[in-house]
Amino acid sequence: MRRLSLGIVLSVGLLVILVAPVAATTKQPTGNRINLFSGNGSYPASTAFHIRDGWLFQNPTAIEAIGKYTFTLDVDGPARAPDFRTTESFPDGSVARLWWFNFPNGMTGTHTFTGHFWGPCGASFPCNGQPSNTVVEQGTVSATVSFT
Repeated sequence: MRRLSLGIVLSVGLLVILVAPVAATTKQPTGNRINLFSGNGSYPASTAFHIRDGWLFQNPTAIEAIGKYTFTLDVDGPARAPDFRTTESFPDGSVARLWWFNFPNGMTGTHTFTGHFWGPCGASFPCNGQPSNTVVEQGTVSATVSFT
């Protein structure tokens, strides 16, 4: 099964989606997207934003395996729970699994965001002595953002 980190596939800039702030309970992103793959940057203080990332499965022939892939986000070290998760299907048969983290009140100061991509080891990622299909970290991406 081919899969790519969606952040790699869709990296086009620090701010790529413009939406009005919305409550997280509606499963909608708040503010603009901060894209961790764009690297360090700045963002207006106390202004709503969101971070989202996940996996793109180009040929999900074994759909049940998608459940073994996840994305987690650390903010200045501690992990933060996602506000919601979506699964999106595309006409070419690919499927995206995304985790959304809303910051409706924005932030102030400087903060480091680290995304972790987790998936099963085996065919495309080494298990390093663990049983096949053990979920292991397959990659990380970090960005430090100054909120001014």
